[in-house]
Amino acid sequence: MAKYSMQKRIFALSLFFMLIPLVLFTTFNIFTSIRKVEDNYRSSLVFGMKKIGSVMETVFKDVDQASLFALVDPKINHFLQEQFQEETAYESSLEMGAVYNSLNYLKNTNQYIQSIQIEGVNGQGLSNGFFPKSITKEDWERAAQLRGQSLWDVDEEVVTLPRKKEKYIYQSRLLRDFGNTSKTVGVIKIYLNTDAFQELFTNEEADNTSYFIVDTSGEVQYTSIQKNGPDRLEEPIPYEQLISHQGGAFAIERNNSELYAAPYYINQNGWIVYSLSIPAAIQKQLRDSLIQLFVLAVLCFIFCFVIAGSISRRMCRPLENIIKHMKLLEKEQFSTRVEVHGNDEISLLARQFNKMAQKIQSLIEEVYLVNIRKKELELRALQAQVNPHFLYNTLDMIYWTAKVENAPETSDMINSLSNFFRQALSGEDGFTTVENEIEHLRYYVVLRQQSKKPFDFDLNVDHTLLSCRVIKSVLQPLVENAIIHGIRDIDDGKIQVDIFVSGDNIVYTIADNGQGIDVLDMNALLDRTEENNRGFGIKNINDRIQLMYGKEYGIYFENVTGGGAKVTVIQPRKEWSLHGEADDRG
Repeated sequence: MAKYSMQKRIFALSLFFMLIPLVLFTTFNIFTSIRKVEDNYRSSLVFGMKKIGSVMETVFKDVDQASLFALVDPKINHFLQEQFQEETAYESSLEMGAVYNSLNYLKNTNQYIQSIQIEGVNGQGLSNGFFPKSITKEDWERAAQLRGQSLWDVDEEVVTLPRKKEKYIYQSRLLRDFGNTSKTVGVIKIYLNTDAFQELFTNEEADNTSYFIVDTSGEVQYTSIQKNGPDRLEEPIPYEQLISHQGGAFAIERNNSELYAAPYYINQNGWIVYSLSIPAAIQKQLRDSLIQLFVLAVLCFIFCFVIAGSISRRMCRPLENIIKHMKLLEKEQFSTRVEVHGNDEISLLARQFNKMAQKIQSLIEEVYLVNIRKKELELRALQAQVNPHFLYNTLDMIYWTAKVENAPETSDMINSLSNFFRQALSGEDGFTTVENEIEHLRYYVVLRQQSKKPFDFDLNVDHTLLSCRVIKSVLQPLVENAIIHGIRDIDDGKIQVDIFVSGDNIVYTIADNGQGIDVLDMNALLDRTEENNRGFGIKNINDRIQLMYGKEYGIYFENVTGGGAKVTVIQPRKEWSLHGEADDRG
């Protein structure tokens, strides 16, 4: 009871000292975050409009420079005031081409110019590009009133496509004789490429924002509605209000919604370009800030809870850890070890436990290795019971006897059996090459296919593996198991053997089309041998592979979809050395 009572008191104090500052910090941070988010949002709007406004001002200035260039161009001056009756058609076309090239030069050097028109007092006119309206008498009159100053205006509701009306911003001015500035020679009219404006605004990638250009009367002359941006206001922002906030940003109320406007004044003609934004970014940033504060509060609360529990359980946890590892040791997980920290009595107890576990593991591994070696010695003893030379000579004599008696099938079987034993009894270190394993298997298959129930046998091998070093006598016992336990009772039996590379490993697969296997039972046989020695062969193969290479290698069983079983053997890929080859040859 005292333990839990102390735990509660520590927990309550931790909550008090952590949550009080947290509440104060959260309250202060909410107010400062709101103010900071609004300031940052205004600054981002102003910065964006400064970039757009400076480009717009440069555009209007470049258009003005283009009209002034036409004013002083002698070819344009001559074209607009001279009569061409006395000139030949060829000379007229040359002069018109030179003027047209000048206009093209002005248009092509500025992407924001859509077309240029000129018309002279002599009635001559020329244009390039698409122009919504030709120069009219009204254009002459309005240009004359400004006495050579530039006029910026809009041609309204120009029909360019069926059911589509647009506005086109243009500049016009009188062109005077550069030799006699009191003499008017014509009018120039330059239309701006509003599509380029649209690209300028779109490149800003500002969602929830639209852009507007207004003239000195406050009338909106151009509109660019961006993604999720506000539509054109039914009650436009007064020109005077935009002027008073130029270079900054301010909030307005429309339809019970708050919008932010950021104007930029264009010195060239007194027009204003401004952005109008829905403050969704503010709402998102505030929401994100509140989420972050909430997460921080939760983390602080969890931290407090962890500290309270950690202190109260600090002395008990090391003992609980030792008990846990003792239970693992009881479940025969002999590799378990306690992580030791410090030099107190509990640490000493943990070290003694680790020494005991290490000793038990060493003894078990020693007994296991002794048993494996014992079985290998038993196998070698069985092999040594047969005199290889006597066996070879006897088989050779039977082979030639069958040849003399004209029994080719018998002689072939004797020859295959002789070669089979030569491969089986060669070598002393338990290793061979993939090529020798395949040859050993082929001799065995030849013998088995002489039975009353022949079967199909197919072997696929990666020839780059033929010289690799592998555990000896692996393929033949597994194929023998597949024949005896898999396809013995069927008429169309088939054995498929594949040898290939997978990563850094050599993989054998032996598949049959029999009735399949009990995978759990076969896996159990890898750990034990039954009283009638059932499973001794596959356990021996698996033990030899894992003894040489480790637990990650060995034999795996599975059933094949559609019928049959599949055995997979995995060994590391190792090239055969001269020393190993010499050992294998005996």
